[in-house]
Parts: sequence; C-alpha cells; structure tokens
Amino acid sequence: MTMVTMPERQVPLKGEYDVLVAGAGLAGIAAAVYAARSGLKVGLLEATGRPGGVPTSSILGVISGAMLLNEPVVGGFYSELKDRLNNISANKTSGRIIVDPEILTALLLDILQENGIDTCFYTTITDAVCQDGKVAQIIAHAKSGFGAYQAKLFVDGTGDGDLAAFAGCEFETGRESDGAMQSATLVIEIGGIELDKVPEPLERRDIWQSAPREIPIDHVVITFLPRPDGTASGFVNMTHLMNFDPLDERQLTRARFEGTKQALYLIDVFRGEFSGFENAYLARTGESIGIRESRRFIGDYVLTEDDVLNGRSFPDEIVRCMWGIDVHSPDAIHTGIEIPLKASYGIPYRCITPKGIDNLYIAGRPISATHRAFSSSRINATCIGIGQAVGTAAGMTIAAGDTRGIDLDALRGKLISGGAILK
Repeated sequence: MTMVTMPERQVPLKGEYDVLVAGAGLAGIAAAVYAARSGLKVGLLEATGRPGGVPTSSILGVISGAMLLNEPVVGGFYSELKDRLNNISANKTSGRIIVDPEILTALLLDILQENGIDTCFYTTITDAVCQDGKVAQIIAHAKSGFGAYQAKLFVDGTGDGDLAAFAGCEFETGRESDGAMQSATLVIEIGGIELDKVPEPLERRDIWQSAPREIPIDHVVITFLPRPDGTASGFVNMTHLMNFDPLDERQLTRARFEGTKQALYLIDVFRGEFSGFENAYLARTGESIGIRESRRFIGDYVLTEDDVLNGRSFPDEIVRCMWGIDVHSPDAIHTGIEIPLKASYGIPYRCITPKGIDNLYIAGRPISATHRAFSSSRINATCIGIGQAVGTAAGMTIAAGDTRGIDLDALRGKLISGGAILK
C-alpha cells in the first residue's frame, strides 16, 4: 500500500472539560448525564446527527435487556427513560422499551439540554494525543475543520472503541480462532401493517421457514408499534450481513448495498406471504448499520462465558446483565439466542478500565470480554447501566487522578442510591 505523509499542522483547541464523552449512544449519554449531575463540566461529541445510537440511528425501535422473567436487572437511567417515554408516548411499555426512534431522539435532545451538556453532532474523532499514560487531548473533524478537545477524564462511548484505539489501547476483534466478527444488520421500518391480521409469532416463524430464503436467519424478528391511523409499523431486525468487518469503510459501504437489497426482498416476502402485510410498504432503512461486534478492549478483567452462564457476581460489579449467549454467526444462519440465562450476572468495574491508559473509561459495547461473553454483555440496557456507572464514577476518578484509584465500595453505594441493581 502506498503511504502519504500528512503535513504537520496546528489545530485550534475547541473545548476544555472535566469530562469529555466521545459517542452519543445510550451509554455515552448516560455517562454524560450522570457526570453533569455531579457538577462536572461535560462535553459530548457525536459523529452522526442524532443521539441514541442503535435504537435511533439504526431505527431498532426497542431497548432490551432490563428484566429476566420477573427480575428487574437494570434500573437507574434505564428506568428514567422508560418513565419519561411513558409520559409522552401513547404506547406505554412495562418491560423492554418499545419506542418510535424519533420520539426517543427528541427526548434525548431534551435530556442533553436539561443537564447542560455541551454537545457537538457531526463531529468525528480522528486521533488522540497521549502523555504519561493519559489521554491529553483528542482530535476531531467537523465542517469547520480539525479541532482539539481537552479534558481531565475521557469516556469512549463510540461503540467501536474509536477513541481507545486511537489512544493505543490493546483490543481484540471477533472469534478467538480467526477474528471473524458477528454479522451486522440494516434495520428497516415497514409501515401500513394491519396488526390485528398479523399471524402469531410461531406461525410467522413457520411461514418464514416454509421455503428457502435469501437471508441467513431462520426466524422472524419484528417489533410492532401501533400508529394513530390504526395501522402499525414494524421494525424488522432480520437482514444479516455476513463475513463483515465494521472497521472497514468499504465493508460498511457493502452493508448499505446488500442490506438495502435484503430489505426489498423482505418487503416482497411479507406482502406476499404474511396476512396483515398486504398494504405494507418500506418506510425507511436505518441511517447507520446495526453493528453487533467490532473491537473488544483488554481491561483489568476479561469477562468470560463461564461468568455469564454461572450468573457470577463480583465485589466490584457495576451493572447486571440478563441476555443469553447470542452470537450472530459471522458465516452461518442465525438461529436465535443460543443459550438463554436462568439468572443474571454482574459485570466488574475492571472490565471498563482499558489497560495502558489511566484517564479513560469504556462505556457501552466494547468492554473487556471474550467473543462469546460479549455476545451477551452488548445488550442495550446493560450498556446504559455501564454508562451510568462511568458517569457516577467520574468525579471520584478526577479527584483520585486515575480510574484505578477510586473507592469501589463508595462507587457501588452511589450507584445503588441512583437506582442501579447490584448484588
């Protein structure tokens, strides 16, 4: 590969903060909100034009992972979101959150303003400047050009761990055997559904399985949302993009082409074979590709499949998780959750402290975990809980001077006071 040398340049310092969060997914927002509520000056940078991550930019329409059977597993900020959404939406929710992505976007914008978080959308992290084992500044690019942002504490909420990677933190990708990462999805919204005519879930599965399909999934995954005109929308999480590297822009581009073809195929199948879909139409596709796995950063502890399956608790756990082992195969048909859990498990604080940097937290998806453990811990409600823990710890970490110097019992006490559910 031919390499080009970039000229040395000086860039303006565009912001100075106590805490700077890269990425406005739900984990990043939770981290920013709880840091701001403790009195810290907080900045938030986001590459896209809206907050919320996969539930909004990828139009997933659902936030899952807060309850196992009748056991609440994640509270705090997740519960706040649920209560506020129930107050503004006609579609009430009790377990998982089912929400129009536009309503969730509007609520998150309100929350960012209410908490005084200095937010910049359309701003992409491009590098990190590190000194003496700490991130000193991050470099980002926006319409106005390159700029630097400085903080005492940094939070990587990018989902793919872009900031941590630029800071030189060690990471792994995909299966331990070959590095292949879980398949990705372009979520689609189908409008015009007559919900009272739609087959029950098992019948939907049987119809789908009654003929060979061009998409590598053996079941139907649709979240329905009633609309004011008497029809319903269906947020369809069924396209599967295999042999896919989300860290490669060419592969992301392929996902848009292939995902759109799969979306058009799905609408044809639903119209032709599923009652209630006769007048359905493709309303939109996600702005962003739904990424399940990219980087996983090596922290002070690596969460294992054994931890997940045995419902393990930890003295430094900061959140609980209830999602089963759910590897969307990189190269085979997806058949649903492989191993459901009978009990929740804890995620230790040590999973969010990447080795090599003392003022950086991982908030959300790319925590320290094995490939199979990660297929569980990546679920949205758990990521929200991780973000809340990061934001709650922020003031303590700044006072201590590094992420490894805080009183973890005191942190857990604050988390429980803030509604977190811990063992």
